Order: sequence, then structure tokens, then C-alpha cells
Amino acid sequence: MPIIGDRIEVERKPKLGGGGPGKTPHRRGFGGGDDGDHDRHDDFSPSRQRLRRGRIGVAIGIVCVTCLFLGLAMVYVFRLITPHWDPDAHKEVYGWTPFALPYVQLCINTAILLMSSFALEVARRGMERKMEFSALGILPPKLTPDLPWLSISVAFGFSFLAGQIWVWNNLRSQGVFLSGNTGSSLFYLLTGLHAVHLLGGLVVLLYASCGNWLRVRFESQRIAVDVTAWYWHYMAVLWLGIFALLYFARP
Repeated sequence: MPIIGDRIEVERKPKLGGGGPGKTPHRRGFGGGDDGDHDRHDDFSPSRQRLRRGRIGVAIGIVCVTCLFLGLAMVYVFRLITPHWDPDAHKEVYGWTPFALPYVQLCINTAILLMSSFALEVARRGMERKMEFSALGILPPKLTPDLPWLSISVAFGFSFLAGQIWVWNNLRSQGVFLSGNTGSSLFYLLTGLHAVHLLGGLVVLLYASCGNWLRVRFESQRIAVDVTAWYWHYMAVLWLGIFALLYFARP
């Protein structure tokens, strides 16, 4: 039989990028290029997660603190309007002994705390703008010199605590002590617990303000300031409520 020596050429399809025929090629960016958006998103997603977790934690803490002070406010009003039986006097008496509150000093402390809250909000917004510019890889423009708003807020916070100590010393000089009567006990309890909770937020703000000396990353400083700002504004609103209670609910 005759031998056929011609070879049939088989058309081969070119391989596609990404590992073989039938597979979709891997595209690193729109239009074939990589603009770095995916890497940038991966870098900043942990920061957003930390910020979200911090805000959720502060929100839960605010709910718990609100329940605590609402309970104390209810006890305050209940003991103010409810008498108790005195077996020695054989009659119902009120265990609430009126005492003069230093309203002028309390008003000064209120103004100081509100100024601290305002300064902290300015600092928070400034740090947020810097973070947005750093995400773009550019420096923020400095049209005016920046004030150390975070340090100003911390200074006002310590001034508020010093003013509260001033108020307590003034009351003790009048003979009004923690274990004196129901009114003085609840006053010290309300203002003292508020000062303790405020001190907790002040420690975090002090840590953030000293971040440059402690070599703390700017991202961590911003998260600490942003989360604490929520708590700090709440402390200012809570103090306004306590001050209103002390002013209007009195014998």
C-alpha cells in the first residue's frame, strides 16, 4: 500500500494569561494596569475595623453608665420627697437636711467642661482630615497655624476635676460631709462617680496627646481620640443633667 507522507498541521490556539486555555486571565487593575487601590483598601480596612469595635464598646459603656446614673437620680428624687418614721420623735421626718450648694463654682466647672468638649471635637476633626490626606499620600495644607486642641482639651479636663475638688472642700468647710445626711451623701456620690468616669476618659486623652513622645502611630492616636470624643461629649451632657437635677430637685 502507498505510504502517505503528508503531515496535517493542527492549529493551536494561543494560551490565555492566567494559566491555560479556558481560564480567565488575572487582571490587576482596570484596563490592564494596577493603580494600587486594592492594596490601599487592604491597608486601611484594619483601621476601620478597630474604629468600629471601639465605637461599639463605647456605646455599650455609655448605656451602662446611663443606667447607673438614672438609678441614682431616681433614688435622689425618691429620698427627697419621701419621709421616714423616726421612733424617737414618734413622727415622720425627712432625712434631707438642706445645705447651700456653691452654684457659682458649679457653673464655672460646667463652662470649663463644655470648652473641653469643644476643643476635643476640633482636635478630632483635625486628625480626621490629616488621616484623609495621608491616605492620598499628600500633606494637608496649612493655611493657619494649628493650635494644640487636644492638649487644650486635656488641660480643661484637669481643670474641671480641680474645680470639683474645690467644690468638695468648700462643702466640707461648711460642715457638709459624705456621711452627714441623705442630701450630702447623694451629692458626693453623683459628683464623685461622674469625676471617676471622667478621669477614665482623661487618661486615654492624655495617652493620645503624648503619643509623639511615646512613639505611638498616628493611626492609633486618631482612633483613641475619635472613640474617646464620643465618651467625652457624653460626659459633658451627663454633667448638665446632674447639674440640672441638683438645681431643680432641692428642698
